[in-house]
Amino acid sequence: MVRNTFTNRHFQGFSLKRSVRHALAAALLAAVLSVPAALSEKEFRPLPVDLSPGAPLDVVYSGSTLVYEDPTIRAERFPATHDPTTLIQYFAVDVQIKDPSQLRTASADPASFTSSRLEQPETIAKRMNAVFALDGDYCTDDSVENQKYVMRQGIIFRDTVEPKLDMLLIDEDGDMHIVPGGPELETMDKTQYNGKQVWNVLQFGPGLVIDGKPVDDEYILDENHSPKFAEPAGGALRMCLVQTGPLHYMAICPRYHTNLKQLKELVLSVAPDCVNAYVLDGGGSAQLVFLGKTINLGKGDKRKLSDIIYFASAWFEK
Repeated sequence: MVRNTFTNRHFQGFSLKRSVRHALAAALLAAVLSVPAALSEKEFRPLPVDLSPGAPLDVVYSGSTLVYEDPTIRAERFPATHDPTTLIQYFAVDVQIKDPSQLRTASADPASFTSSRLEQPETIAKRMNAVFALDGDYCTDDSVENQKYVMRQGIIFRDTVEPKLDMLLIDEDGDMHIVPGGPELETMDKTQYNGKQVWNVLQFGPGLVIDGKPVDDEYILDENHSPKFAEPAGGALRMCLVQTGPLHYMAICPRYHTNLKQLKELVLSVAPDCVNAYVLDGGGSAQLVFLGKTINLGKGDKRKLSDIIYFASAWFEK
């Protein structure tokens, strides 16, 4: 059983990545740490490790909305931005949370991650009260990669492994761990990592940065380490989940087609201090959903999805 006890952590200040914004860091930290009197009727409560949603959000999405924050989460989205180093235009969302329970996963089917049910990620995100969501790893039973190991919110939904694919494990502290593909994936204990409980496990990949070290181009461009349809050396829309520090994450999605080498170079340019970076489903599945609205694709380009990764508030009415 996954334990449901949590350590109450102090909410560390949000640290923006762009040097031009460094002067704002102190002001942003003060804004996050100060709780207006109007918010005094709410309180922080860690979310349970199950398939329930996050705290309800009292917000209405506006196309001009760039930041959501309350005392438990801060999420900032960056509209299409041109990276001067790689010359790649990209979308990104930067998220910092108070507690590991706020990094969560959800399925199109409320009860299972291995059914054939698909939904628009906006629909799933709204059902789960997501502040921000991104696509997952295409884990349905009728997918071409239907041997992937599937653990979500502490529950094992499929206990087989696709040994060639890198595995992403997210532990009870909200830390990402990437284990390269290989036969050891079939025998290793995937419910714990370095003595910590694992809450979510995904298989898509490959990892682009593992424990602070960029992965060799030869590995990430090798089709043996990518899903059959991912075309690592070809051009496609891509999605990457990045951890930059404790309870601090980014999702980075190029606006146009890239290969995985180009995606790695973009990640290293945008998030030079990233600890781990992991590729998720791409193409029309590569969707960033901010406050219930997809921000990087038009209506005709979006696919229905089997699952999402999302970040939720833990700020509840008393």
